Amino acid sequence: MISALELLGKYSATFRRMINSKVWGSDETIKQLLKLNKNEDWDFLTAAMDIVDDASSAIGNVQRFGLSGPTKYDETGEKYLRLYGLLSATYIQQQSILTIYRIMNVPDPKKLKEKFDALKIRELRHKLSSHSTDYINLEANVMEAYVPLRLDLRDNEVTAVQYSYPVNHDKINILDAIESHTRLMIDTMDEVIEKSIGTIFKGHDKKQAEFSEQLSDLRIEKHGGFVLGSGTGSKIVVTFVESKPRAT
Repeated sequence: MISALELLGKYSATFRRMINSKVWGSDETIKQLLKLNKNEDWDFLTAAMDIVDDASSAIGNVQRFGLSGPTKYDETGEKYLRLYGLLSATYIQQQSILTIYRIMNVPDPKKLKEKFDALKIRELRHKLSSHSTDYINLEANVMEAYVPLRLDLRDNEVTAVQYSYPVNHDKINILDAIESHTRLMIDTMDEVIEKSIGTIFKGHDKKQAEFSEQLSDLRIEKHGGFVLGSGTGSKIVVTFVESKPRAT
């Protein structure tokens, strides 16, 4: 089974292929072809697609090497740089996918934004790397201050310390937070692709069938299976069914 980040890369590549197959070799404007609301949406769409992939490279590096990095020097500054970089990478990936979602006119972007806001790694970004001294706790309607606990800055864990009385500690497993983030990004790109197939290939049954099949393959992998293509149009699909205990 491939990792969530690898699967996100496949979703991103499939969406890019869809866009390219639509815009190449046509005399119509990109706005007409992709059913965009504004001409400048194309600029933001292409930038967002690139950012999704670039951010995955940064996120994957932290997954592989932790906050210490590949050299494994016990260097506090390196850990801070990688922590801040990770939090920035996940945030800009979320914002880029939200941009794609809006541009492709997928319904209810406000609800999606609420899901993004609920992510632990997004909350951590706000507390530790963008609003450390002016974090707004919306539930309590107060401003709070946070720092990462230096003595507890480990490869895959970070503790956010709230400066208050009494002091509040919140320990976060970075790998778990990344996984939750990535799974939501996959779910979002799944919605984007499904909506876009019907929108930009309306009236083109062959293209709809082609990319609907690709989406179906991605969903098999999303649920733990895998698809092996032969390169001749045939493929091997392996799925797993969760077994239930027999009644006694």
